[in-house]
Amino acid sequence: MSIFWWLKRRRLDDEDFQDEIRAHLKIAADERVADGADERSAELASRKDFGNVALTTDAARRVWTPWWLDALHDQMSDIRYAIRALAKNRAFSLTVVLVLTLGIGLNAAVFTMLKAIALTPLAGVEGSARLVSIFRETTSGRQLPVSYPDYQYLRDHDRAFAGLMGSSVATVGLGKGRGSRSLWAELVTGNYFQVLGVRAERGRTLLPSDEIAPGRHPVIVLSDGLWRRDFAADPDIVGKTIEINSYPLTIVGVTDPTFHGTTVVYDVEAYIPVMMAPQLGFTFGSRETTPSGILSDRRATFTFPQGHLRPGITLANATAQTDALGAALARDRPLTEAAERLRAVSFWQTPGGAPMQLLPTLAVLSAMGLLVLTIACANIAGLVLVRGLSRRGEIALRLALGATRTRVVRLLIVENLVLAVPGAILGVLLASRGIPVLVSYAEALAAPQRVFFNISVDELVIAFAALVACGSALVFGLVPALQSSRVDLVSVINADASPRGAARGRLRAALVVAQVAVSLLLLVGSGLVTRSLEAARRTNPGYDASHVTSISLDVKQNGYDEARGRVFYRRLLDAVRADAGTESATLAAYEPLAFLDTPARRIAIEGYEARRDEDLAVLSNTIAPEYFGTLRINLAAGRAFEERDDQSAAPVAIVNNTLAQKFWGGAANAIGKRVRVADGGWRTVIGVAADIKYIRINESPRPYVYLPFLQSYRPSMTLHSQGPAPADVLLDRARAHIAALDANLPVLSAHRLADQIKGALLLFNLTATMLFLFGATGMALAALGTYGLVSYTVKQSTHEIGIRMALGASGLSVVRRFLTRGLRLGTIGAAVGIVAALLVARLLRSALFGVSPTDAISFVRALALVLGVVTVATIVPAWRAARTNPLSALRHQ
Repeated sequence: MSIFWWLKRRRLDDEDFQDEIRAHLKIAADERVADGADERSAELASRKDFGNVALTTDAARRVWTPWWLDALHDQMSDIRYAIRALAKNRAFSLTVVLVLTLGIGLNAAVFTMLKAIALTPLAGVEGSARLVSIFRETTSGRQLPVSYPDYQYLRDHDRAFAGLMGSSVATVGLGKGRGSRSLWAELVTGNYFQVLGVRAERGRTLLPSDEIAPGRHPVIVLSDGLWRRDFAADPDIVGKTIEINSYPLTIVGVTDPTFHGTTVVYDVEAYIPVMMAPQLGFTFGSRETTPSGILSDRRATFTFPQGHLRPGITLANATAQTDALGAALARDRPLTEAAERLRAVSFWQTPGGAPMQLLPTLAVLSAMGLLVLTIACANIAGLVLVRGLSRRGEIALRLALGATRTRVVRLLIVENLVLAVPGAILGVLLASRGIPVLVSYAEALAAPQRVFFNISVDELVIAFAALVACGSALVFGLVPALQSSRVDLVSVINADASPRGAARGRLRAALVVAQVAVSLLLLVGSGLVTRSLEAARRTNPGYDASHVTSISLDVKQNGYDEARGRVFYRRLLDAVRADAGTESATLAAYEPLAFLDTPARRIAIEGYEARRDEDLAVLSNTIAPEYFGTLRINLAAGRAFEERDDQSAAPVAIVNNTLAQKFWGGAANAIGKRVRVADGGWRTVIGVAADIKYIRINESPRPYVYLPFLQSYRPSMTLHSQGPAPADVLLDRARAHIAALDANLPVLSAHRLADQIKGALLLFNLTATMLFLFGATGMALAALGTYGLVSYTVKQSTHEIGIRMALGASGLSVVRRFLTRGLRLGTIGAAVGIVAALLVARLLRSALFGVSPTDAISFVRALALVLGVVTVATIVPAWRAARTNPLSALRHQ
């Protein structure tokens, strides 16, 4: 209220002071009239003796007005004047706001994604960025989860943390039979929700009491989304029973709507006590058979423990304390494996997590976004320079009337800030509207898997946009403001020929060169990532996914023991193989290019003496006969598994080419050699399979081992069928056979194997889409800048053009003259851009696949596009100049 009181009081003081001045001048004039002077002469003489009324008023105002209020009044006056001035030049104002909207909008969108991954990675968890994760690290750098017993030891002894919780994401089946569906669930410790600070929307969350003993508390907490989608937001849901993996669990609560679990990008829909994991068929890789044995097995990897540090504890302190606990644990209860140590890292560095995979890409997008903003600022700076030239008379008049250069520069900066405000508002609006479209695109690419992106425009994004807007206003406004404030009467009279006018022309040309260079850099980056996407799509994953379907089952959910499970899978394969339109069918424990990493298993090679602390762990898969034929994976040597490789036969294995090359020098040498997987017996290598893409489309070749299903039974398997029949037909037939064998057995997932490749390309698709938008925006802005410069040059040269044409110059020569100027600037900018791209493109290496950072095709395409756009942007105003009427042009000046 005090500010408004001062403003009102100031208005009253101004009126009183003006009344006093008028009274003083009237008295002085009356005295002169009394002495015989006429009224007009007396009034003029009184004013002359009194001096400058405005200066006297300002001096008096400074006496009774606080300096900050006086400055505020001046700023408000500048803002009002800037709004009026910009309203008169709507084309200029709208252009600047549009350019700023694009630049700020793209950067706000990238910042929103970066914030979601690094600053607020977990929705509904306060301070989630401050979470710290613990993992095991081998001497070879392999990062592993810890077992449940080791988690308990750390939870009870690690004093660096206020609390440690554990969780492990998995797919589970909801319901029975053909009506069942798979969903993401987290197997969590009892203190999971307490450590995260997440409350229940209905009922309660899981409690430490739910972690007392295996199987003691068969309960589950649903996500808000699952509750609403599958249970129609039933208000009486708490207390009801549902079947997960054919095991009845009682619903005790529904989580807060904003919470989606601790596995970034995964839309987790259910939370189950880890003590129920064995009952649901999860063993965490343990060879134990009892629930208590599974949960007490230190070789069964369960979780990356996570928690908040205690006040005053740094990450370095936590790492030291955790590593000391790990050393004590290894000393007291050693495992017969390679030496390991425990590490504590920030949450975003959790091994295998989405942040670790997405942050390098987001860093690239952030850099590209800044380049787009740079082009926008250069573009606007050129427009402001042109506008400043048209206001030379106004600025010269202000300086002649006593305004300081600083005052003029401040006024021009205020005008830029006035333009930046709507640019920031519209930029945030553009980001808020564009991000959901991008998220929907990502969800469509990831289908049928459910994903969740914690991306929303909040006050932090708005503050970022405001900061970018103010910074942009200073960047694109300061230099033009300084240039525009350097005027005098001579420059106003003869600006075009003056050295200062030539300097402005060089500055505008330099801005265009910069825009072209940066836009070419953007286009090269966009081209490289697009070529990477093309290479990823063309790459041979090592298998043929066409006409292959996948249906995941877990017979243990329906209480099958090993004997019944073997019979079920044998009958299922026989039924599917007998179908018309099905050429082959097989089983596999893991699908290639799946969302989740498969666990690595330690191996031993007969005759190979492992180095001390050498980490011999490889990925493996359990497969049935016809696997290599169904997926069309080539065999480099030996044979595939056959029906004779059953329990009564000698143990056998198949290795991939990379493993054979590493330990035996080639595929032919590997046949007959022996390998031991985990704690099993020695197996004879009977075949060497070609390398394929096992986890990610851009992975390097890695060792791999295949085990026969007939010798290494697993209750959870995936049925692959292949044939000329349509995929939907193959899936429906397989579902019918499963229902005929067991109508209550849930189908965890059913899809085309080719869908796995589509999901593996998700990151490449998103990156290519974003960089394409950046490149297109940068190119459009550069074209606008080139067009504006040439148009202004044409306008300034109207008189000269008239003279040339009056003397016989052809329209073609006029076009050639301006086209040469535009192409010269474009060529210089392109050359600078190519050099910059060669230096910077290497930073994109982590986002590229199958393409060199110096890929010639990407550079040539970008160069051709840039020069083509510059040509079009130049030739349009040049052609307009060629159609100039000489008579009207000669009258221009």
